[in-house]
Amino acid sequence: MMKFFVYFSLLLTFSGCKEKSFADEINLQYPKHEKLSFQQFNEGLEETGTGVIYIGKEASSIEVKYFRHMLAPPPPPPSLERIQQDSARERIIQKYFYPSVNRVYLADKPVIFDSLTSKSVEIIVKVQDTIPKYMYNFETETLKKYKSFPVFIKNISGRKLILPEFKSLFPALLNNQQKWQIIRNDNALICGNRSWNYAYWEFEPDEIMVVSVNFLPGTSKGKFKLYFGNAASKPFLMNYDKKIIEYQ
Repeated sequence: MMKFFVYFSLLLTFSGCKEKSFADEINLQYPKHEKLSFQQFNEGLEETGTGVIYIGKEASSIEVKYFRHMLAPPPPPPSLERIQQDSARERIIQKYFYPSVNRVYLADKPVIFDSLTSKSVEIIVKVQDTIPKYMYNFETETLKKYKSFPVFIKNISGRKLILPEFKSLFPALLNNQQKWQIIRNDNALICGNRSWNYAYWEFEPDEIMVVSVNFLPGTSKGKFKLYFGNAASKPFLMNYDKKIIEYQ
């Protein structure tokens, strides 16, 4: 009887243990009492900013501040640059955004990108955490603060990965046909860009990337994944509005 009790106690102990990941050692720094809202459908059409918070070596503490661009835009003329630096708008932008990643390059010929799988990158989704997602609306000149969750991606391939430029990750919903369907929170027309396969960046071995993904408004519960290339996270549950399926 005593042996059974010890075995049962150990079983409960191990079943209650959650396997730790590299993401558990990272503390994201951000104001804890900001008022955050759900981004409504099509609300982000006039907004600027990426979902990328950090790219680099593992760190114990990372500030939640977003890259405004992945590829740095051409510099403005000196007169316009002075006006921008003196403006209240630029002061807000500099507080919440980095200018650009400064590691996206343009090649002279089309780039052959690496194909990503679960053997090349590890994706950790922390949907139980809520962090701010900052976006700036140039039309209304207002800073938006949305409810989002952090996603941690690590290069576990042991080699440098050549990847295309990107701005954000979008959740994939397990739909009624039991297929994973990418869900966008807008119906913006996506036009092809002939230069997309000339822009690339290098993801070094053991480097990590921290991005955020907006929570979706709604009360229906769905099963989701996040894809980065062909690599996928473990499924997770999240609320959404079923009407959004009609707009995809």
